[in-house]
Amino acid sequence: MAHVKEVNLSRRSSKTGQKPSRGRGEGWVRKNVIMDQRKLDAARRVLGVATETEAIDVALDLVAFRRELVRGIAAVRRAGGIKDVFEKRA
Repeated sequence: MAHVKEVNLSRRSSKTGQKPSRGRGEGWVRKNVIMDQRKLDAARRVLGVATETEAIDVALDLVAFRRELVRGIAAVRRAGGIKDVFEKRA
């Protein structure tokens, strides 16, 4: 079964507002990107976060979580737990 990760904004350090380094030891890095400000503002509002950095971080967490969901659903389906209702339409 896939591990489900909850988005938890309280895990951020109160000093820097950044999460501690995890995984491969890379931690937080500075990136300069060109993006649509309207999309960033909308994401910040929808996700209920205060900063643009938090909005990007939570959005990336959600993308990774989506991948975990897709893999988990595929595993359940392979085990016979989900019937593909769209299979007959093809």
